[in-house]
This record gives sequence, structure tokens and C-alpha cells, in this order.
Amino acid sequence: MATKIYLDTNIILDLFDNDRKSSATSQKFVDELFSDGAEFYINSDTLTNAFFILKSRIKVTQEKALKALEYSTTLCEVVPIEKEDALRAIALCSDISTDYKDYEDTVQYICAKKIDADVIVTNDKGFVSLDIEIKKTIC
Repeated sequence: MATKIYLDTNIILDLFDNDRKSSATSQKFVDELFSDGAEFYINSDTLTNAFFILKSRIKVTQEKALKALEYSTTLCEVVPIEKEDALRAIALCSDISTDYKDYEDTVQYICAKKIDADVIVTNDKGFVSLDIEIKKTIC
């Protein structure tokens, strides 16, 4: 059975922006996982966020940004974010007894739980997951 790998948005950005300091490491990491037969997942918001960042901050052309999204949907299954997912993330972030403070990261975590991910791959030092293994492409 293949390992279910949930990719944080920052990993998707690393695949398309070679100027990011974690780009080469993330690309190598994803290539190795892919070679091992891993199944990759992202959420629907990752596509929206990646498009916005690629166009507005990285300044790629519309065509390149859309090609990046197309490739992402070929590489990864897309997990929809539904109302109950948003509400669960809000509840976790609202609970002062948890370490979940970043809403976007918490939505990523909720989506990883939704597909029973084995691992979340990120390069975000503050990413919180209490019950899914996190692998960081940088330390």
C-alpha cells in the first residue's frame, strides 16, 4: 500500500520557484517520495494560494502559473475544503489549550486527517500536528 503524503502549500511553491531557499531540497524530497510510490494530496485552497503567490509575489506569467496548477493536479489528488472542515479549523484555532494558531496550517492539518495521511510534508517550522507525522524539508 502506498504512503499517503499531504503536501503543505509551501512545498508546492518550492516546486515552482527555484529562488526559494528550500526549493532544491523540497524538489529532491518529493522526487524521492514519488519514486517510492507515494500518493500525494493537497487541498483546493493550495491551488488558489499558489496561483496568487506565483502571480503577485513571484511574478510569473499567467500561463506559467496555470501550468504549475495543472502539474499540481496531475501530481496530487485535490482534497476539497468543506464547511465542516473550516469549522473544525476555526474551533482548533479558537481553543487556547491547543497549539493550533495558524488557520491556514490548521486547514491543511484537517485536510490531511480527512484523507488519513501518513505524513505531512512542510518546510514551515511552526506547523502543528499532534497525531500525523511531519517531515520537514528544511530544519
